[in-house]
Amino acid sequence: MRRQLSKTCLSATSHSHSIRRLLHASVRCSSAITLPLHIVHDASSSRSTITASQEGSQDIVRREKLSALMDVLSRKTRSHSRVWSCYVDLMSYAEYDKLPLEVHQAVLRRCVPSFGTLRTWTASRMQAGQALRAPHFYEARLKTVMRNIRAADANATLEDYHVILEQFAAVGHYTGSMHVFTELAHVCKLEPTPKTFGLCFKAMAHRLSLPMYKAQRADIVADTSKLCRKLLKEMSARDMPFTSFNLDLTVRILKEVLDQEGFSQLMKLGYGIDLDYPDHPPLQGSSMQSPFSTSALNTTLDMLGRLGNVAKLVQTFEVLTQPLPPQASQHYSQEFDDEDDFGIANPASTEPHQAPHAQPNTTSYNILLKHISRAGHAAFARHYLFQAMRLDRQVDRHLRAQLHQNPHATPPPRFGINRGTIIPVFGEANRDKNMELMRWVGWVTRKTIKRKKSDIAWYYRHRDSMAASASSEPAPSNSRSPPPDVSTALDVDLDAPSTPPDSPTPEKLFNINLHLSILQKNLDELVLWYENHYEVALSRVTQRVKERLGRRVWAGKDIYLFSENARVTMPRKTWTRIVNFKPGKTRASSEHDGRVLRNGWVAGYKGLRAPRSQPLQFFDPS
Repeated sequence: MRRQLSKTCLSATSHSHSIRRLLHASVRCSSAITLPLHIVHDASSSRSTITASQEGSQDIVRREKLSALMDVLSRKTRSHSRVWSCYVDLMSYAEYDKLPLEVHQAVLRRCVPSFGTLRTWTASRMQAGQALRAPHFYEARLKTVMRNIRAADANATLEDYHVILEQFAAVGHYTGSMHVFTELAHVCKLEPTPKTFGLCFKAMAHRLSLPMYKAQRADIVADTSKLCRKLLKEMSARDMPFTSFNLDLTVRILKEVLDQEGFSQLMKLGYGIDLDYPDHPPLQGSSMQSPFSTSALNTTLDMLGRLGNVAKLVQTFEVLTQPLPPQASQHYSQEFDDEDDFGIANPASTEPHQAPHAQPNTTSYNILLKHISRAGHAAFARHYLFQAMRLDRQVDRHLRAQLHQNPHATPPPRFGINRGTIIPVFGEANRDKNMELMRWVGWVTRKTIKRKKSDIAWYYRHRDSMAASASSEPAPSNSRSPPPDVSTALDVDLDAPSTPPDSPTPEKLFNINLHLSILQKNLDELVLWYENHYEVALSRVTQRVKERLGRRVWAGKDIYLFSENARVTMPRKTWTRIVNFKPGKTRASSEHDGRVLRNGWVAGYKGLRAPRSQPLQFFDPS
C-alpha cells in the first residue's frame, strides 16, 4: 500500500513538473500565439507611435544642439574650445547635408584662436625650447571642417582657404600652406589672388625667423628656397603682379637663404634699384615698381652685411637714405664711346630720375653698426655711432616742437638710440683691444643714460600738464559714443574682395605712455649693461694691456709713451708707479723661489695669477 502511495506521489510530482515546463515554454514562445485582429492592429500602431516619438526626440535634441552652437557663435566673447565642442556635439546628431554652409564657415573661423594670439603663443614656446610636435596645434580641426563641407556637397570659397592660410602663416607652417595652395588652385580650380600668394610667402618668411635646430636649418632653407621659386614661377605663369607686401616678403626670404643673384634681380624689377649702381636707374627695370619702404631698406642692409661687402653696404645706406636730387641725373650719361677721343662730349641723355629712398629707423642703424663692427671697421663704426647720437637728439627736438604745435596729430618718432646701437661698436673695440674706442663708447653710454633720464622727466611733466588741461576743459553735452560692434561670427561678407581697399592706411599717432615705456626700457637696459658688462670688460682689457707692456718693461724692452711721443725704455719702479700697481707680497722661497706676486697680473713664466675678489663674467661682444 505504501509502495503504491509513493508511486502515486512520484507520478503526481513528475506530472506537476511537466506542467510547469509546459507553461514555461508557452510563455517563452508567446510570439507564436495567434491573437485577434484588433489586438494586432493596436500593437503595430503603438510601434509606429514609438518610432515617431523617437524621431521627434532626435529632432528636438538636434535643434537644441544647433541652437547651443548658434548661441556660442553669436556671443561677443567666445571660446574657441567651446565652439569646437558644440560643433562636434552637433555633428554627431545632424547629417552633413542638413547643416547650412554658413555654419561650417563660421565654425572654421571661430574654432581656433586668432592668428595674432597663436603667433605669439607659438613663438614664445619655441624660444623657451618647447617646440610643438605638429607645426599647427589645431590643424586637425581645420581639416575636419573642410572635410564636412565637402561631404555636404558644398564648395569652399577662396576666403575659407585664406582663413586657413592665415592660421598657417601665423605659425610658419609653410608646407601646409603649399598643400592648401595646391588644393585650391589645382583641385578646386579657384583663381588665387595676390593675397593668396602673400600668405604663402608670409608662412615661409615667418618660419625662417623662428628658432630652429642647427641640424634642421639646412633642410628648412633648401625647402623654403625651392617652394619660393615654385610660387614665383606660378605667379609668372598667371601673369600676377607683385604687390608691395609680397615683394617685401619675397626679398626677406631670399635674404634668409642668401640667394644673391635672385635678390639683386628682384631689387631691380621690384624697386628699380641696381645694387651695383644704386644712384642710377637700372638698365632693365619694370614699369610697375613698388615704393621702397623702411622694412625693405633694413632687409637690403642685412643682406649686404651678411655677404660681407662693407663698401657696398655703406654705399647703399648713404644713397638710399640721402638720395641725390632729381636734377643730378642730368649730369649722367649712358652713351659712351671710347673711340671718340676728340671733340665735345655728348650732352647728358638721361631724364631726371629720383632714386628710391626710405627713412632709416633704429633697426637700420643697429643692422648697419652690427655688420660694420663684425667686419672690423672701427672708423666706420665710430662715425655711424656718432651720427646716431646726433640723429637721436634731432628726432627728440623735432618731437617736442610738434607736441607744442599740434599735440593731437603728432606722428611717433622713428629713431631712438638703445643698447643694440652701442654694443656692436663696443664689441669691435673689445676684440681689437682698442682702448681709445672703448673709452669713447663708455662716454657715449654715460651721455645717453643722462639724456634718457632727462627725456623721461620732461615727458612725465608734459603728460601731467596735458592731463591737467584736459580736466579743466568742460566736456561737451551732446557727445555720444559710437554704438558698439554687435557683429557676430555669422555676419561674414563672403563676397568682399580679398585685396585691401585703395584708401591709404591711417597714420599712427604719438602715444606718450608708450613712448615713456620705451624710454624707460632702453634706460634700464643701458644701465644694466654698463654696470655688469662694460665696466668689467674695460677693467679686464686695461689690465691685459698693463700686463703686456709690463712684460716688455721687465724684459728690458722699449714701449711707446703718448706723453713722450716716442718709444723709450722704462725702469721697473717708474712703470709700477705709472700704472699704479700695488706692492705684492713675497712668499717663501720653497714655494715660488721668492717671486713677487702682484695683484691682478701674471707673475712669472708659470702663469701664477693672484686671486681676484670676484670672477669675471663672460661677455658676448656681438
